Amino acid sequence: MTIDTFDITLFPRIKVEIGGVSMRHFGRTDIAPLIQIDKLTAHANWGTLLRAPRHVSSVYIQGLHMHTPPREPGEHPKHVWPNQDLASKYQVLVDVLHADGASLETTPSKPGKQPHFFDIHHLAMQNLSLDRASPFHAELTNPVPKGEIDCAGEFGPWVPEDPALTPVKANYTFANADMGTIKALSGIMNSKGNFGGPLDYLDVAGWTDIPKFQIRSSKMSVPLHTDYKAVVDGTNGDTILKEVDAKFLHSMIIATGEVIREEDPHGHRILVKAVSKGARIEDMLQLAVGKDPPIMNGPLTLNTTLEIPPGPQDYLDRMKLKGDFSVDALHFSNPDIEKKVASFSNRAQGHPQSDSESTPATLNGTFNMDNGSIQFSSLHFEVIGASVELAGTYGMDDGALDFHGALKMDAKLSQTMTGVKSFFLKAVDPFFAKNGAGTYVPIKITGTKDHPTYGLDFHRKDKTENN
Repeated sequence: MTIDTFDITLFPRIKVEIGGVSMRHFGRTDIAPLIQIDKLTAHANWGTLLRAPRHVSSVYIQGLHMHTPPREPGEHPKHVWPNQDLASKYQVLVDVLHADGASLETTPSKPGKQPHFFDIHHLAMQNLSLDRASPFHAELTNPVPKGEIDCAGEFGPWVPEDPALTPVKANYTFANADMGTIKALSGIMNSKGNFGGPLDYLDVAGWTDIPKFQIRSSKMSVPLHTDYKAVVDGTNGDTILKEVDAKFLHSMIIATGEVIREEDPHGHRILVKAVSKGARIEDMLQLAVGKDPPIMNGPLTLNTTLEIPPGPQDYLDRMKLKGDFSVDALHFSNPDIEKKVASFSNRAQGHPQSDSESTPATLNGTFNMDNGSIQFSSLHFEVIGASVELAGTYGMDDGALDFHGALKMDAKLSQTMTGVKSFFLKAVDPFFAKNGAGTYVPIKITGTKDHPTYGLDFHRKDKTENN
């Protein structure tokens, strides 16, 4: 330990002022000092200082900078008690410690990785000693999403051999976090939870609430609530998501994954696997597109893998999403569209005069999202008597549609009409009856989600024709 300045006053009570304090981890000069202090002021009374354990009434620290040394790679860290000889040698108890403008920098064990920083603008500890856990209260600002964190709990006992193994447990409140500091998102988040364990293997559990969560591609916000359990490596910010239950509107998505810090480019890579539980397609459409009411409704089954690599672009532009989905008992919100679908189903069965006004449909597909565009390798829509097979793309920002495929009907083309139209269409029935269908027609859907265009696609080679 080195000290630049030292000043002591003995009467009427003891006052010690120390400047430029630097303490190194086992004398190592290849890493940053374990503790650096710009100025420390301590007060003590003679009566309490002369009897064991020696009491220091108060300690005020300015410019406290703490650096945890790297831990050698190995197995899951196990709790290690501090050197009891050190605690017995220095039998000192600090009644109150205050440090404002403090910082904690954790040095990662992997070479080349950047350290993790915590700026703590207020820290208070009580009954601070080397051989026991000490109550603490800390206030700090989280940079992304930007918001205030208030936590209180116990820290210690200190593990001098490996400070990263020092245990900590606390409850925390994360208030008014601005999701707008994450590109492509908006909303104000509040969160509460708890954490505990050694600094480099913290078990974390809690919940978050965002009353008006919105993504860039949507015109509307939805209330989002999550309950989560995770393991966080406090030395580098790496996080293992053991379970995240995300609830919005009437749907739930269950996710597991990891958030790993990377250097090229600098940032965190997010890898998540998600499945739906009691989800609804109308909720997903409202979250992603924001049209009210959503064009369709029905129970949704979703299996997907999400990856967001680090980078300067918006989250939506960096997001890579692939998986599959299915919607059973699908219905359309617009009564006119619902009637048209029912009429189409009746004609496809060869019953053009039937007057049913509603029929359930199914929708399923396989997708891959990258660079803000969703590529559907297959998209299958089916009602009684007919099905539509499509493949194509959808633009998340502009809503651009570019789909091509085929319409298949059980009935022949002439059977979908009545009267004279049915008579004349019998002549062309053989040209459209192929691929096991009474009627097979190549189609395309282009335009935008708000103004789609439907048409025949005879000039394009149909990839579904041989399926």
